[in-house]
Amino acid sequence: MIREELKKRVKELEEQLSDQGQQIVSLLQKIEQLEKELSLYRNRNNSSNSSLPPSSDPFRVRRTESLRESTGKKPGGQSGHKGETLEMHAEPTAVIRHEPCYCTHCGKDLLDAAPEFAGKRQVIDIPPIHPEIIEHQIYRKQCSCGHVTQGDYPAEAHSSICYGAGIQALTAYFHARQYIPYERMEELYRDLFGLSISSGTLVSLTGKFSEKASGVYAAIHDRVLHSPVVGADETGTCINGKNAWSWVFQTPDVTFIHTDSSRGKAVIEALFPDGFPRTTLVHDCWKPYFGIHTGGHQICTAHLLRELKYLDKLYPQQEWTGHFTALLHRALELKKTLLPSDYLQPVEERTAMEGQLERLLARGIDSKYEKLTVFRERMVRYRKYLFPFLYDWKIPPDNNASERAMRTFKVKLKVSGLFRSPEGANAFAVIRSVIDTTIKNAQNVLKALVLISGLPAAE
Repeated sequence: MIREELKKRVKELEEQLSDQGQQIVSLLQKIEQLEKELSLYRNRNNSSNSSLPPSSDPFRVRRTESLRESTGKKPGGQSGHKGETLEMHAEPTAVIRHEPCYCTHCGKDLLDAAPEFAGKRQVIDIPPIHPEIIEHQIYRKQCSCGHVTQGDYPAEAHSSICYGAGIQALTAYFHARQYIPYERMEELYRDLFGLSISSGTLVSLTGKFSEKASGVYAAIHDRVLHSPVVGADETGTCINGKNAWSWVFQTPDVTFIHTDSSRGKAVIEALFPDGFPRTTLVHDCWKPYFGIHTGGHQICTAHLLRELKYLDKLYPQQEWTGHFTALLHRALELKKTLLPSDYLQPVEERTAMEGQLERLLARGIDSKYEKLTVFRERMVRYRKYLFPFLYDWKIPPDNNASERAMRTFKVKLKVSGLFRSPEGANAFAVIRSVIDTTIKNAQNVLKALVLISGLPAAE
């Protein structure tokens, strides 16, 4: 009897242990899942460790998250820096003589006394600005043969009253260079120039200017198409409350910007139907870029370093990200030391780094590091696009120039909120392409816009 009870009790305990074992396994799995979620929460992607824009940061990112390292120098001008001071002009606009009329000691008249120069000071100021209104009058004359010939209005006087090339250029400048919204621009014209120009008219002037700039815009597109190295990037924008995309294709000399409703490969194919057959495309590894015909690719190392920084914080137990980061830094340092002639011959350090890259990519990674595994697989797939910048001096190791070009759209959105129409967004893209290209060629932006505004409107 006692023996049967003991067996029954043992069986109950075994079942209880089995149930507890299952609960323990379930709890361990739940703990592992919660640890992953907690790790993701503690190490979220932001603008300092990924390709996300600063506007998506949930809170202000600490400066220590930046890829930049401290130089140890204090802020402000450094020792030995040559300062600049306001200097007098050799040819002032006007000279006003200040001669005393009487002696301040005895009161005697000094009008007939010979003056002696004692010093000078200059005041730089801007006088009140008044618009120039030019009236064009035409006349007719009758020849002795009886025929009457009438004069013609100049091209800029296309209606009974209209705005000239200077105002068109200035409107484009305020809109796309200084990011001034139309309502504030209306106020600026009224207060500064004494002109009453409505917001609707300013929108129309911007559109007309972009039409005149279409020829320059097409020339920029052609320069991009035939360039040996092109940086490409895209960023989200807002058009009348709907999501859209701004694309940039740029070189050290020109910048081509385009807006579209899509972020897909079809946009690139529409802009460049034949792709870039003789061009190395520098980008941030966005998949559509790999789907077009190009002469090669260069993945942005700055994007990779930010992503590696995030992965290193997400999975601090592993060392793989540290090795990969160190390899990229070595490659960047090597780029700084290479001479143009070095790119065409074997470089021992470059060969060693490529071998290290292959060994690093061949190294296995624990499957529990999910995001790192995905990153490694991407690097394996695109390994040949990591170091092209070590074989051609024209190829930059990062795509920072494209990101700077894209930042203009973000600044415009920050100031104005959105673009009210696709036509307005496209006009900004055209004008901004011209402005960025002008800046890259060290030309005066406003003068360039004035030249374009003087062109006849596109048919």
